[in-house]
Amino acid sequence: MKIKFITTLLLIYNVAAAQIKFTYDEAGNRISRKLDGALVQLNVKVYLRGACRAGKPNMANDLQIYYGPSSGLLPGIDPYGSGVVYNNISNPAAVTGEVVDWVKIEVRSAINPAAILQSRSLLLKTNGSVIDTDGTLPEFLAEVVPVHIVVKHRNHIAIMGNAILAFVSGTVNYDFTSSLAMAYNVPGDPPQMGVIEGKWAMWPADVNQDYVVDGVDNTIVVKAFNQGLFDDYLASDLNLNGVVEGLDGSMMNNAFNTGYFSVLLNYEPL
Repeated sequence: MKIKFITTLLLIYNVAAAQIKFTYDEAGNRISRKLDGALVQLNVKVYLRGACRAGKPNMANDLQIYYGPSSGLLPGIDPYGSGVVYNNISNPAAVTGEVVDWVKIEVRSAINPAAILQSRSLLLKTNGSVIDTDGTLPEFLAEVVPVHIVVKHRNHIAIMGNAILAFVSGTVNYDFTSSLAMAYNVPGDPPQMGVIEGKWAMWPADVNQDYVVDGVDNTIVVKAFNQGLFDDYLASDLNLNGVVEGLDGSMMNNAFNTGYFSVLLNYEPL
């Protein structure tokens, strides 16, 4: 087996530079990593409302096993433009286990939430855990300022957690599923999450990822439904089952009529 080593230099504002050495196998999958610098292991739990099923304790991994194990619809490269590759994403027996989809985690300044300090494309397991492509909890560089954790998904409304005062070492735990109060909610705005099967989850329907569910999102879903699209990895597939169907339309109507939007609408990135 051919082994490839790649060293990356990270430099974050007010944080000392750190060298990360990744080791990849010949298929392009990362098999090990080494980072010299101050690290924080982030243990985030989050649910996607679209992937939840009535009577089921965990989210569905329909996209991962759409045609059966090892032949699903999830892409092997992340959809957020980070260039992260995981070729075994359609195999629930691989190191990451049952995967719902890719998500993006941002670490933002609590002093100025518009400032994105770090971001990573990661994987969401059916139990709500966010993991790296080697199956472990993701690691971020330490920050000298308080931070917010932001979770984004390609067709759900982005959420932001409350301020974390110490993001400097060890493991930081943050469970969005445990309470609506775990998401940063502005009084008078729509709730940033909804509860299903006892878990708080991100709302679906922000198809174009502009932080608000509006007529543009509705048009995209209606068009996909009228075209009868299926067997594809589509933003208009709100319930993440590989088919644009009536349930996706119902989710869209609920989100649109309620007027859901993300608190991040107030904090456009710098």
